[in-house]
Amino acid sequence: MSAVSAKPAKPKHHIGPYARPATLTHIDGRSKEARFKKTMRASLAAHVGNKPSAVQSALIELAIDTAFQIELMKRHRDASGALTAHDHRQFLAWANTLSRTLRQLGMEGAAESGPDLAEYLAEKAGA
Repeated sequence: MSAVSAKPAKPKHHIGPYARPATLTHIDGRSKEARFKKTMRASLAAHVGNKPSAVQSALIELAIDTAFQIELMKRHRDASGALTAHDHRQFLAWANTLSRTLRQLGMEGAAESGPDLAEYLAEKAGA
């Protein structure tokens, strides 16, 4: 009786800096890539006051996608030990895009808002 060795499952899609856009839309929500995007989305939404406008939402999604590409390029660099000239130019283009996108979102975070009217009146009634 011979044992059949099971081959390790090959990933369906390779997620890398030059992955096709359709591949990047199939990211499992439990993966570190999805957690990266979720954390960045929450951070940028908090930066603009947790109620982004439609334009701010579009800029946030662009910033997330660009930052994700930069992260993938960093992983590629770490795995291969270096970047080619093409990789380096692409990395700089993404870094500049991210910088300009974040600048459009604003350097200053949303101002802390005070209590709303109901909270204020409840506080005064209790005092």
